[in-house]
Amino acid sequence: MTAARRGRPRHGGAHGSLSPGGCEAVLLDLDGTLVLSEGVHRLAWQAFFDAWGITVTDADYEQHYMGRRPDDVIAAVPGPWTGTDTSAVLATMTAFTLEHAASVDVVPGAATLIERLRVKYPVAVITSAGALWARHLLDKVLGVRHLVDVVITSEDITTGKPSPEGYLRACAALRARPAHCLAFEDSPSGVRALVAAGVRDIVGVTTTAAAADLTDAGARWTVPDLTPARVRGIRRALGARDTAERRNDEEQQA
Repeated sequence: MTAARRGRPRHGGAHGSLSPGGCEAVLLDLDGTLVLSEGVHRLAWQAFFDAWGITVTDADYEQHYMGRRPDDVIAAVPGPWTGTDTSAVLATMTAFTLEHAASVDVVPGAATLIERLRVKYPVAVITSAGALWARHLLDKVLGVRHLVDVVITSEDITTGKPSPEGYLRACAALRARPAHCLAFEDSPSGVRALVAAGVRDIVGVTTTAAAADLTDAGARWTVPDLTPARVRGIRRALGARDTAERRNDEEQQA
């Protein structure tokens, strides 16, 4: 786990909170949410499948492989690799993704979103990828590493998504309550991890999965990208809800 050497901003902001009791942190997935890197990971997995001489359909890939740590997938999904030492092949996959990192594009609005959120809220990035990949994307592709307070990578956890471990570790590091966080995810497994962690305000980014699949997993809203125009409606909805809840609290205390 790594942390930026920058003072943490005050929770909440001049324009009101994002969730009941005030937004305490923003939690961001990386691949598919902030950058369009699924194509690179899909090619890396295909090289893995080819090495074992198997065929995996796109549907099976989305259900069992996409958005998850390779270590977890290999341990949980039966295949010809079961019971074997896959460390060399996994190392090859990591090398492949780093070699093709230059082909990764940024999700529209991602860097601007982080810049604007970081003015008011601490930010964490939680990824199923390794530290080298995360560092390259945050530093070289997005240029926002200095704005991210905490980065949780595959090396920091024992079980990846849909386990909530990574998100819970991020919340603990930021001293934020999961129910008072705003989160962005692109995969159903990532959304399920957030739900299991207790996060309620989840935005599903439809870069790699259909809106219906993200909603079924637990996303409250879905957006095709992270441009201000897409996120503005979510901010308004949260603000209206918070106003109504504060008014209700005041009436009960009267």
